[in-house]
Amino acid sequence: MPYPSKIDPAAIGAVGLAVAEEEGWERWSLREVASRLGVSPNALYRHVGDRDGLAVAVGSEAARALAGAIAAATGDDPVDRLVDMAVRYLDFACERPHAYEAFIRAKPQPDSEQLAPWLACWAQVLATVAAAVPHAEEACGFALWSSLHGRVDLTRGPASVVDPRWGIDGAVRALVSGFADGGPLPSPLEPPEI
Repeated sequence: MPYPSKIDPAAIGAVGLAVAEEEGWERWSLREVASRLGVSPNALYRHVGDRDGLAVAVGSEAARALAGAIAAATGDDPVDRLVDMAVRYLDFACERPHAYEAFIRAKPQPDSEQLAPWLACWAQVLATVAAAVPHAEEACGFALWSSLHGRVDLTRGPASVVDPRWGIDGAVRALVSGFADGGPLPSPLEPPEI
């Protein structure tokens, strides 16, 4: 098996995500990823640190895929584009559930450079929301992001017969309307000054 320097760092996340999507998020293994990369598990361990490090690489790849999906949102009207973005987010979660699990569960530490793909998703949401609600984009974006996560989460398990995309058009329009009527709002992401 090759030494870790033979591993293409860009391939680790992509191969890991492919394995996770085939095997399931709970069942994928570092050993299988190493095998597909043509290296020993120890070589892969030396490259990513541990299974958590590999999980972050897999999550990064999933975050890139989701960012690409939501960036493809279309619509001449900013609210139509935001609805399409929300539908694309939910489509990703429904059609690629193991990739979505990686996106949600395999995040790096907040100060890590590896957080960039998740931040790209957030930036895409903010840019799309800003066109529809320019005076409250972070507050509205945070509410929309939370709503999308919640819709996916609530449709798992016993409620899995419910499609999270049902009613999303009206929900996004109502959310945007409420924030547009609310006037300028502070960011929920910045602590208030005391």
